[in-house]
Amino acid sequence: MDVVWPECTVRCRSLQHALDVISAVTRGSEQQIKAFLSSYCCNATTLKDDFGRNAIHISASCGKKGVLDWLVAKGVDLSAKDKESGWTALHRSIFYGHIDCALTLLKHGSNLHTQDKDGFTALDLVMKDRPSHIVFQASDPTELYTWGNNVNFTLGHGNQQSKYHPELVDMFPRCGIYIKQMVLCKFHSVFLSQKGQVYTCGHGQGGRLGHGDELTCLVPRLVEGLATHSCSQVAAAKDHTVVLTEDGYVYTFGLNTFHQLGILLPLSNCNVPRQVQAKTLKGKSVIGVAAGRFHTVLWTKDGVYTMGLNGGQLGYLLDPNGEKYVTCPRQVSALHHKDLSISLVSASDGATVCATERGDIYLLTEYQCKKLASKQLNLRKILVSGGFLDCKADPQNLKENGGQPVRFLSLDQAGRVFCWKSTNSSMKPCRWVYGRQVFVSDFALNKNEMLFITHDGEGFSGRWTPEKKISADKKEHSVPDSLHSDTHGMYERICLQKLSFVHRAVSVATDPNGCNFAVLQSDPKTR
Repeated sequence: MDVVWPECTVRCRSLQHALDVISAVTRGSEQQIKAFLSSYCCNATTLKDDFGRNAIHISASCGKKGVLDWLVAKGVDLSAKDKESGWTALHRSIFYGHIDCALTLLKHGSNLHTQDKDGFTALDLVMKDRPSHIVFQASDPTELYTWGNNVNFTLGHGNQQSKYHPELVDMFPRCGIYIKQMVLCKFHSVFLSQKGQVYTCGHGQGGRLGHGDELTCLVPRLVEGLATHSCSQVAAAKDHTVVLTEDGYVYTFGLNTFHQLGILLPLSNCNVPRQVQAKTLKGKSVIGVAAGRFHTVLWTKDGVYTMGLNGGQLGYLLDPNGEKYVTCPRQVSALHHKDLSISLVSASDGATVCATERGDIYLLTEYQCKKLASKQLNLRKILVSGGFLDCKADPQNLKENGGQPVRFLSLDQAGRVFCWKSTNSSMKPCRWVYGRQVFVSDFALNKNEMLFITHDGEGFSGRWTPEKKISADKKEHSVPDSLHSDTHGMYERICLQKLSFVHRAVSVATDPNGCNFAVLQSDPKTR
């Protein structure tokens, strides 16, 4: 058949041609479509209509697999996006339920990670296409996914291979175990099940795994010494682990180099869980625990207790007798008031931060108790990183100026995130640099970045946007911009990047150095 349009060339951009091609692909049979595209226009396979749709987009939408195979053989660009949503042919085939077309596209090299204008991959569209009554919650049966460099066997996959995307830790579903909390450290990881059992994996040197030995565990193993207890929370740092039971008792194990275990007769280490017993805690029920490399924090409703190496992060001055270690839990007097009720506490290697029911935030660092903010009400989570310890407290383990600036994040019940940095000393609400609005349900913090989980179960990594210095003459001629509405320092701008293969998440964790990560996802088989 001769070409209908003699003036048509391989660079044809005729809109009428494009509309005719779209109509033919939509209505015709496979043979009719092939014949029409071969004869009608010299550029029929790539022409786009006003919405940026071409023949391969429509073929994928209509489920015409034979036409897709034919177009692929013609060398059509599989990564081409439409103008309306930024969808590729793969997005369209999956959205309209044509799995055979999706498989064909994937077989020919279509990229599963390509994002549309809203940041959704083709798989994200599948996960978004669910009934409105399905809401992911932390109380759901869960599956644990981990990824990272895994050099210390902290991911629980039974090997030392690095994982570049979240992969299921299959030991837990095989045993019918659902995890509710995870803590990742440099040399080990701790997992708390919904039934209150504690599991650990990684390097066991010093007893940090709590198994009664110092062997390395490639996959999570039950801590037998806590099997008869129902545990409610876990915390851990580089060399030790802290566990809180439902009854309000605290157990510690691992290295005790800095007296951070709270053992009355200071031992060099403890490789099985041992209860923290102190006169200061008599008659009191501990409701939370936190840990840094050099110290441990316990708190009750009306007080905060710290122990370990006092490099300024414990909340009180150096001992006048020169004693640099606090062996038994000691109450932070600056946070002991009759009308003060502790709600949340977090610790890093160099700082401790506390939140009260009245919305006051306190930072323990440099031998001081500093008030960071007020009226931070209805908080659901707080985290801190960084801090500078007094190198004179332990010259062998601490270096002068060896820490990092303090960074603090808080999340309230409404899903708003607030940030405080020691470099600017003011609490600011966070604003997202992303194509659409996101509502946060959980987050994690390391020295380099943040991880966020949204109410829709998506995952994001986030980085602070560098502050731009504007010269005086440019300020006079600057034009307001919605993306730069924080020019007067009102907001903290966070650049977000979507995490692949995270679609139904309820919780996230990272180690302090940002080398390994974990996410809890709602088990799809229970929905």
